[in-house]
Order: sequence, then C-alpha cells, then structure tokens
Amino acid sequence: MNKLLIMLMAGMLSILLAAPDANATDGYFSNGFGTKNKGFAGAGVAYIKGPFAGAINPAGIAFLEKKWSVEVSVGLFNPNRKYNVIGAPTTPDKWGYMTPDGNFVNDMRFMAFGLEEGTVESDKKYFVIPAIAFTYKLADKHTLGLNFYGNGGMNTTYEAKTYYSPIIGSFDDPLPTGDPNPMANVTQPTGVNLQQMFLSVSYAFQMGNHSIAVSPVFAYQSFEAQGLQAFRDMGMAGSPQLTQMLGTPNRFDYVTNNGKDNSTGFGVRIGYQGEIIEGLRLGASFQPKIKMSKFDKYAGLFAEEGGFDIPTNWQAGVSYTIAEKYTILFDVKQIMYSQVKSLSNPMVPQEMMPMVPTVPADPQMPFAPNEQWVPLGDENAAGFGWQDMMIFKVGFEAVVAEEWQVRAGYSYGDQPIPETEVMFNIMAPAVNNSHISLGFTKEIKDHALNFAVTHALNNKISGTNPFDPAQTIELEMNQWEFELGFRF
Repeated sequence: MNKLLIMLMAGMLSILLAAPDANATDGYFSNGFGTKNKGFAGAGVAYIKGPFAGAINPAGIAFLEKKWSVEVSVGLFNPNRKYNVIGAPTTPDKWGYMTPDGNFVNDMRFMAFGLEEGTVESDKKYFVIPAIAFTYKLADKHTLGLNFYGNGGMNTTYEAKTYYSPIIGSFDDPLPTGDPNPMANVTQPTGVNLQQMFLSVSYAFQMGNHSIAVSPVFAYQSFEAQGLQAFRDMGMAGSPQLTQMLGTPNRFDYVTNNGKDNSTGFGVRIGYQGEIIEGLRLGASFQPKIKMSKFDKYAGLFAEEGGFDIPTNWQAGVSYTIAEKYTILFDVKQIMYSQVKSLSNPMVPQEMMPMVPTVPADPQMPFAPNEQWVPLGDENAAGFGWQDMMIFKVGFEAVVAEEWQVRAGYSYGDQPIPETEVMFNIMAPAVNNSHISLGFTKEIKDHALNFAVTHALNNKISGTNPFDPAQTIELEMNQWEFELGFRF
C-alpha cells in the first residue's frame, strides 16, 4: 500500500471524526452503509461483498478476491425538516378547571403551554459525510476488515424560540400567580445534534460458499441541546427548591445549553452469508444493544440520568442472481427503539409537573405535591415515545456492460413517532416512511467508481399539543443524499 493511499485514509478518518453525523435514515439509524448498499436503499445483507460489508454484514468481506481492498466514500446529505403549529394558544380567560357540578372556574394557576403559531424550518440543511472501509485477506479462508462509518443521527436547528409560550412570556416576571416566569430565560436557536460514529474490526471465516463473521464495535456519540429552558424552568427537571422539598435528585442545570457531551460504548455484530444453490444467497446480521456511558451534561433531559444506549438491531435477506446479469434482493430490518427509555418513554403531561393546584382552590395551600410527578432524567421520565421499526427493503441490479452495473432500491417502514408524541419530536422529526435509491458502478481495471442517490419521500404527521389541546403540531421531513465512492 503506497504512501498516497495511507495519507488518503488518514485524511478521510480525520474528516469523519470531525464531521456532523447524518444520513438518510430509518428512524435515526442510517438507511445503508457504503455506496453500493445505499444504491439498494439499504438492501443487500445477503449480497454485498465489498469492504463496507463489515458495517452491514461482516460475513460479506470473506468473498473478496483481492489481497487487500480500500473503499472511501463522500456523501452530501440534505434533510429538510420543519414543524407547523396550527391554532392560537389558549388565552388566560380559558385557563382553569371544571368543578364536579360542571361549572368552569377561571384560575391563572392552570396555565396552558401553547406554542407560537406558524411554520418554522430547520436552518442547517447540508452535511458532508465521509466513510472508510478496509479489508485484508490473511489466508484463503480468513479475512480481516476495518470500518469507520456513521450509524445515523438527529439534527435540528430552528432559528426560533420553539418551546416558548407567547402568552406566558408576555407576563411580567414573576407571573400574576407570584411564580417565576418559565419563559423568561428561553433562548434561540432551538434544537439538538446527536452524532454517532462506529469503528468496527471484522473477522470472517469462509467455508466453501458460506461465511460466518464477528465484528467487535466501538461506538462514540456526542450530543448537544439548545433552547429547552421552558422544560427546566417549569420545574419539570426539579429546581433546587422543589428537589429539596420533594426529596428528588437535582437535575435542574442539566437540561439544555450545556455544550457538547460525549458517550462511548462497546458492542458486537455477528453475521452469516452463503450461497445455498447457484445464484441463491442468504444473509443475516445481528447487533445486540450497546450499553453507552451517560450524557452527564444532560442528566436532567434524558431518562436514566442521561442514558442513551444503542438499541438492538438485526437484518436478514435473500438475493437471487439470474444468468450472472440480473440480481434481485429482499431484506427485512428491525430496530428495537423500545429498549432505550430515553427514546421510547412517552410524554405524559400530568406526570411532568412537580406541583399541582389544589381543587377546589385552597388559599392556605394553593399548590400541593403531585403524587404522579416523574421528573425529567428519572428512569421512567418523559422521552420521545418512539416505537420499534420493521423495515422492508427490495433491490435490483443489472450488468448492462462488461464494466458497468446499475442498481435501484426501495425501502419502507412505518416511522417510529406516534401522533401523541409530536411535542418532544419537534427536536427529532424522523417521520420518513419510504426511501427510493438509484446507483451505478463503473469498473476501472482493478478499481471501481460507485455512485448512489437516495430520496426519502416527504412525509408528515400531526397530533395535539399535550400542554394545550387547542393546538395541533405538525412534523414534516424529506431527505436527499448523494454519495460518491471509490474502491482501490
């Protein structure tokens, strides 16, 4: 391997470590790994044999003929995210409660957290995403692989005070109730940035037309949140005074605007790939949940005091090649988001307030501790409410000339966000169901040039603002990704 190639790998690695992490996504997981796999919309667990096979199914690296191979790719990712708040926030004359005999009592203590009406688009729309893969054949049956790749991510940057009530914010500080105004310190922009990077080392053992493999995986995450002061200052994370009164951990300062925090963990991916009869191949890979260290700076935002593990995921598929020219692929992929409490716990408004007004009103004790209160950061605290995803992928490849292959793919999986969970998911509107991909490979002697384009079709969901039922929140997103890769 010459010095130029070594310098190229070192340069690509440094870019990868510094780059924002985002890809066309299944939830927040990447839709595919490597340019060929992305040309199939992520299908190919039974078919992909290049260096990037280590990321989707490490057993695929066993079938390379060259002694060593390096593949680099650079993608341009364009996610378009926005939210729309429909309906004016509830005004103070409608704040209150109903008595047992059906009469409405206006009470300023029953504030509705209505958001600013209108549409806001996320500002940052373009990301450059590099990746690197390397394989080396130790002997006829033994192959090593090394992969640096982004697993996925979430990023939103709204140039607005998103979690901000224009009505509550219009009051003086303190509020008419005598309490501090929870909107007084809300900043902009609003958003989150979750980045994930994997380093995997694969070993594959070939047995005729079959291969099994194992990949120890090192996972790195970084996270930052901005503009979420309303959830902190409303006491949802537990202010020092409230935590002392109620005997709960003080996570008041660990909700938002604490800069980037890092998290690491170790896991493993195992895989199988083999040809059952001529042209018919099967493949499967499995990665158990990776236990990650906690985001300590956001212990008052994520459940389990900053926990954000990487959920179990698996993929299985079949491919069939006809006359060595046409290949059809079908894959099934599952991501078990329900295993991670910070992702899957639902938002229950009545559990998020530490104190509740007494009903009927008691001038001597206007507020009482909320027996249902679950502070943010607690094991069972509010999260994004994500559900497990089951994704179906189909692909097709044709050899149209001796040195050319073209491919296409389609992926479908119900997006993970229920209509009841739109409030928190303004930060992470991963609502895409369908991806369409096209790609090609041009063989150049012992090398290859790969290209893929993926479009995540526009999708939207809407649901009621849980803190102000007069409003509807609509989340919307579509994505484009263009990737160019070269195999040395």
